[in-house]
Amino acid sequence: MKHNLTLVILTPEQIARAKEANGSRRRITHALVCGPYGQMFGTERQCLKYFTEWDPDHRIEVAPGQFRALFADLFDRAVKTTAYPLSNYRTTPDLATRLKVASGAAPRKTPSVRRLLGRLFARN
Repeated sequence: MKHNLTLVILTPEQIARAKEANGSRRRITHALVCGPYGQMFGTERQCLKYFTEWDPDHRIEVAPGQFRALFADLFDRAVKTTAYPLSNYRTTPDLATRLKVASGAAPRKTPSVRRLLGRLFARN
């Protein structure tokens, strides 16, 4: 099931609650809600950077002449809004990693050459 990628312009009350949950020193004006995967809070510039890249209509070149959306299998469409009911005001840690795992794009954990050589020489 796909969800919406939502860029939210926060109200003053929502900004206060987000700062309370994430630290009062952070500059927070917007939220990027990624369905059930989590959300992030920050400035318009910070959130817009991810909103643009994760938009299902945005295509990146994965091979010469081959383009695809980064998280097309997770998000139906990208929406900007000023009215969004937030229940949780905490930024989701490692949101990008969660999205990669959910889409199946997470890199496999393979040992590095240095680690393999280290194990080989440690046996002697």
